[in-house]
Amino acid sequence: MTLEAVPSPLPSATAAAVTELARSAAQSDGVNPLSEQTLLHLDGEHRGDVHVLAYAGDPGATDLAGYGALGADGSAELVVSPQYRRQGFGTSLLRILLDHGGSRLHVWAHGRLPGSDELAAQLGLEVARELYFLRRPSAPLPAAVWPAGVSVRAFIPGEDDAAWLAVNAAAFAHHPEQGGWDQSDLTDRLHQPWFDPAGFFLAVDDASGELAGFHWTKVHDDEGEAPFGEVYVVGVAPSHQGTGLGKALTLEGVRHLQEDRGLASVVLYVDGTNTAAHSLYTKLGFETAALDVQFAPVNGLTPDSSAHIAS
Repeated sequence: MTLEAVPSPLPSATAAAVTELARSAAQSDGVNPLSEQTLLHLDGEHRGDVHVLAYAGDPGATDLAGYGALGADGSAELVVSPQYRRQGFGTSLLRILLDHGGSRLHVWAHGRLPGSDELAAQLGLEVARELYFLRRPSAPLPAAVWPAGVSVRAFIPGEDDAAWLAVNAAAFAHHPEQGGWDQSDLTDRLHQPWFDPAGFFLAVDDASGELAGFHWTKVHDDEGEAPFGEVYVVGVAPSHQGTGLGKALTLEGVRHLQEDRGLASVVLYVDGTNTAAHSLYTKLGFETAALDVQFAPVNGLTPDSSAHIAS
């Protein structure tokens, strides 16, 4: 086993190998092991990111067995090829991530697959957060009821960027993974093949002209599976929270995905602490399809991660 921790960005060939590794694991497990954010950061210049590569064999080997990602904010993910599991690669990757992340490390286990709890406990990590993955089959929806003085239009790239980033930051002030987006994060997504401004809804306060909220939808049209829609992100400016705008925006986006795009199902992620949103989505027919969990060092303490790396 050979392990290597390298800064951002990865060479394009290595980034492609990591993407293929993630695809293979997703095909085997039925859940994507790496988030969109991690995949977008593979071959881009993102200060503070660390990439950990695990190879099977001696130095210079080309068989990528596993990968770990550590963001500048301490968030981390890892994946091991199905053929190399239960051979110490996951433990070794997590130890390296702990070496670099320390007490600020918080590592995601997507789908909470068998073995993730065992690995986390082995290295002194405990569940710190839960993220629910919900799915809703196409079905009739109630009509959206918009607050007075609010109109809806599509996002205009290059014109609405700054206003959207400001409202996104305010709406998700307590969730830095979303609220901490900057222009480069937004630009990365605006340039993705799936981006469609017609599915990016902005609610505007008619009196002030300011952005009151938004619903950004996404269509997944991956080869080998039926297309489906996603409630990518819904946000409401603090000044308009409690007006019913969030529900109206949610309904408009789901309607668009079902009726305008003709998709058979819609998915979304909701934080376990966001009970109000979870309740709303349940009432609209969304059901839990999977659970992601985030592990962090117990009481903020880091175990001795400088121990020998298994080989």
